[in-house]
Amino acid sequence: MSQFAAEAPASKTPWHLWVVGILSLLWNAAGAYTIITAQQGRLAGISEPEAAYYAAQAPWFVAVTDISLFSAIAGAMALLIKNRFAVPLFAISLVSIAVTNGYDLVMGTSQMFNNIGTIITTCLIWVLAVLQLWYSAAMRGRGVLR
Repeated sequence: MSQFAAEAPASKTPWHLWVVGILSLLWNAAGAYTIITAQQGRLAGISEPEAAYYAAQAPWFVAVTDISLFSAIAGAMALLIKNRFAVPLFAISLVSIAVTNGYDLVMGTSQMFNNIGTIITTCLIWVLAVLQLWYSAAMRGRGVLR
């Protein structure tokens, strides 16, 4: 019995980690599906200019976008298994978003401000990416992520 008393107590998993982790996984997977389908020219219901935007993307831009998508999915999965790598994975996703959005703005190819829907979506993507990084860092700081 004294052998077990000497071990450090495991940090209890808060209920909200499961909620945040599952919602993050669903949000990021849905985004990845949408963007990759658009990149492949198979997304139904998009306008001709938006389809042309995806078709004209440089390979490096597509790669950075996909890194953002898959690192966010991996970050959500890391969060669910309580792995400390959730923090750098969400950070990679956020940096990748900044690179692609910044490049689009500088080059004048941005689709972010086309209409109220794209404005809201862009803001939501940024807010959720920042919150996912903040939440995972907070959980790591509390010892929930190992």
